Amino acid sequence: MSETNKPISRIAAVDNAIDLLLLLSNKSERSIRELGEQLNVTKSTLHRTLQTLENRGFVKQDPISKKYSLGYKILELSVKLKSQNELRNLAFEDMEELRNVIGDTVQLAILDGEQILIIETVEGTKELRIFSKAGQTLPLTYGNFGKVFLAHVDVSKVKEYMKEQPLKKYGSKSIVDEETYLKELENVKKSGISVSIDDPIDGAVSMAVPIFDKTGVVIASLSIVGAKTPHLVENRTSVEQLVKNTGSRITEKVNRS
Repeated sequence: MSETNKPISRIAAVDNAIDLLLLLSNKSERSIRELGEQLNVTKSTLHRTLQTLENRGFVKQDPISKKYSLGYKILELSVKLKSQNELRNLAFEDMEELRNVIGDTVQLAILDGEQILIIETVEGTKELRIFSKAGQTLPLTYGNFGKVFLAHVDVSKVKEYMKEQPLKKYGSKSIVDEETYLKELENVKKSGISVSIDDPIDGAVSMAVPIFDKTGVVIASLSIVGAKTPHLVENRTSVEQLVKNTGSRITEKVNRS
């Protein structure tokens, strides 16, 4: 093998390993036949990749079913990533405190390219509650998360994004008209909070506020989401203030860190 071919081969091997791990992340267990069909690689390549990943703890094979699943090394890396995530660590205590006061689910999200990535969730305690999970990705125009980010972006860029990703009717009150959406973003920027009822989920109320860095750039979105109960709707103003106050405290922590 020539020197020029070696790097390509190594890159291909890494690609195969990543594809395999992503495939296993979508299903608890897969047979070697399933993996081969999905990955479209030779049998020998698949065996080598699996053996390497298994030796390093990234995948494991069930001794009875012979099927493969993600190994505990993935969990170990996940735990390390979580502990190293400064923003999550700074925000978690305040998120828990907010959840304890209002009883609804509290979420923290960041921008990941042109989508929203939820990096932390504190599950609500109410019997009627909306579930979400860390690691979930959402379109940028899905609900309040994106509005908080887009409200602080130049209008021309927002219009450009909407051409690539047209507004969708997720809930009965979702805005699909571009001009109306742009006006909504103006209101969000002025008020410092985005509030939605029946958008993006019918029967739910959600609120989101920005988290700013030292330069005034929005680096995250803090939100709450709960069932549209009379209590939450009637106490909307006070809940909005609680969410705003929590966002301000987290921003202060970020700026002090």
